Formats: sequence, C-alpha cells, structure tokens
Amino acid sequence: MHNGWRWLKWTSLLIATGSIVLAVFLIWSAGPQRPARDSNGTEKPRTEVDAPVIVERKDGRVLWQLRASEASQQLDGQMHLIGPKLRLYTETGAEVNVTGEQAWFNPLKRNVHFQDHVKVVYGEWTMTSQSLFYNSSSDQLSVPGAFIIHGKTISAHGKHMIFYRLNEQVDVKEGVWIEDTNPKWQGVAPQ
Repeated sequence: MHNGWRWLKWTSLLIATGSIVLAVFLIWSAGPQRPARDSNGTEKPRTEVDAPVIVERKDGRVLWQLRASEASQQLDGQMHLIGPKLRLYTETGAEVNVTGEQAWFNPLKRNVHFQDHVKVVYGEWTMTSQSLFYNSSSDQLSVPGAFIIHGKTISAHGKHMIFYRLNEQVDVKEGVWIEDTNPKWQGVAPQ
C-alpha cells in the first residue's frame, strides 16, 4: 500500500510539472498579446482591412466608388486609407479619377480627405495638389490650397478650386492663371 501512494504521488507531480512546462511553452511561443495603447493608456482599435471598396449609389446608379490598398480604423471613427482611389461618375457619364498617397474617410458623413501628391484626371486634363476634399452631401471636390492643371491645350494654376460632380462646373476662388493654345471652347476666335 505504501508503494501505491508513493507511485501515485510521483505520477501526479510529474503530470503537474509537465502541464506547467507545456503552459509556459505555449505562452512563450504565442508572443506578446497586449493590445496596442496610445500615450493616454487607452486601448487603440486594431481594425485593419486589405483592399476595401466603398460605393455610393442613388436610384440604382453609382455616384462614386472609393478603393484603397489598405485601411485602418482610427479612434475618432474615421478610416485611414493608404493608396486611395476615388472614382466619381458625372451625370453625363464622364469619370473623374482622384488618387493620393493617403486619405481619411468619414463613414458617417461619407466625406473623403486626400493628402499628399493628390492627382485628379478628368477628360483631357490632369490636376495636382497636396490636399483635396470630397464632400458627399454637397457632391463636390474642393482643393483648399494651390493646384496645377495640365491638359492637351491648357495649363493653369490657382488656389481654392471647387468641382461640382453633378454639372461638371469648376470654380476657382483666387489666384487663377490660365494659358490655352486653343481658346475656341470659350467662344473666342484666335486673332
């Protein structure tokens, strides 16, 4: 009987030690599992999405489509987009393509703020700037700072440009300079 208890005691000790060693190995191999925290000590959201696509439709028609190579959720609820591409569709069926290095998308207001090396391709012209906003409720693109436009026959630059998607109208609020080698589009005949 004494040998039976001794055998049971050593077997239990061996199983317990093995369990502890296995638990330590599994914890060590899993790596750190602490959630990311900001400087205030609060937990940061860790939502990340590869190649998201967001589409805005009205009456069965696509108004715009937003893509990115990757996105991450921020604390303020906005999505930070890397390699964003916005494609607007005008009422006449023309496409306006906007790209940039990064952007922030507000899912509640459905607005997009492009930043860094922003490029807009529309018809025969290309516009570049450092910042651009798309306001979904007013349905317009807005360049608050300086911009440069190059086209087949046109070169232009200025500040504070607004492009209305619905009627394809472009307004420049200040500092506009335009050079056009073919001014017939304005109804002006060359001299």
